[in-house]
Amino acid sequence: MIKLFSTQSKTLIKVIDKSETELNKFLSENWHNFFPQYVFIKSEFALEGNVRSRGTSGRIDILAFNPKSKKFIVFELKKEKDKNIRNQVSDYRDYIEDNFSQIYLLALQKYKVEIPSFERISQDTIEVVMIAKSFSSTDIERVKKSKSKNLTTLIRYIWFENELLLIDYINNDPDDLIEKENAEKLRKIKNIIENEKSLYADVDAFLFGKEEAQRLFKIFFESLNKLKKATLEVQATKIKIGFKNETFSVIGYAGKTGKKCFLVINTNINQVVELGEIVDDRVRPNMKKKGSIGSERYEVFITTENELLKFLKIIENN
Repeated sequence: MIKLFSTQSKTLIKVIDKSETELNKFLSENWHNFFPQYVFIKSEFALEGNVRSRGTSGRIDILAFNPKSKKFIVFELKKEKDKNIRNQVSDYRDYIEDNFSQIYLLALQKYKVEIPSFERISQDTIEVVMIAKSFSSTDIERVKKSKSKNLTTLIRYIWFENELLLIDYINNDPDDLIEKENAEKLRKIKNIIENEKSLYADVDAFLFGKEEAQRLFKIFFESLNKLKKATLEVQATKIKIGFKNETFSVIGYAGKTGKKCFLVINTNINQVVELGEIVDDRVRPNMKKKGSIGSERYEVFITTENELLKFLKIIENN
């Protein structure tokens, strides 16, 4: 049994009983403190007909909406130990499905809740949050092992004097979910970084000893990727880049051209002739191509970062 001790009064704070109505009122009035991840719609949400198949209650304790999953959420509050969890969950899901249009219109028009358009809301399933003083171990295990365990959340609560309420997520704790999401994001970022390291390791090996060529190449490739995903393949004699419907063949300066530069980038984009003397057209007057690394028509000899940026501007405009 959980005990709460006050360091100020040096006494144990007593556990007290309150009704389901008082619990509902307290949670509703302090909604953003307890459930900031959900949109509150209405407590004591009433409709014609029975919510429960074995009862006469025509209301939902609290109706809310999950903007992340785009599903309605039914909150069921129990003063004592909850019983028949499986039947209740099934009843509520059937009830929402049978009255979905009416519930949507009431939430939108009567209670003025900001929710997505009708066709964007998930109509096939709802989420259920059950809050009780305790749950049987059997029910807890069934929920945790269920295929739809993410749709049913069990929360245990204890009332203490001095308006203190303790809630304990038995499953689907939002802090745990956020932690898992952050861990997954970090994993994906790590994979991207590791892949980039591997990718550039091959590039650096190809351009070995040419540090400025390596630097300019990374600017070139990363700039292309910002426009649209580019592919890269380090071959025996060149670096081949695929970008949209274009290809580029890249080598470091090999000292065979008479032009001093750090990178030679071959391209078929005709507008590169605007770059002037740093461009060489491989097609001669007799329409025969001169020999070069790569199949593209134009050779662009990059010496400075400014020249590279002008070249990238032409690519962006085309």
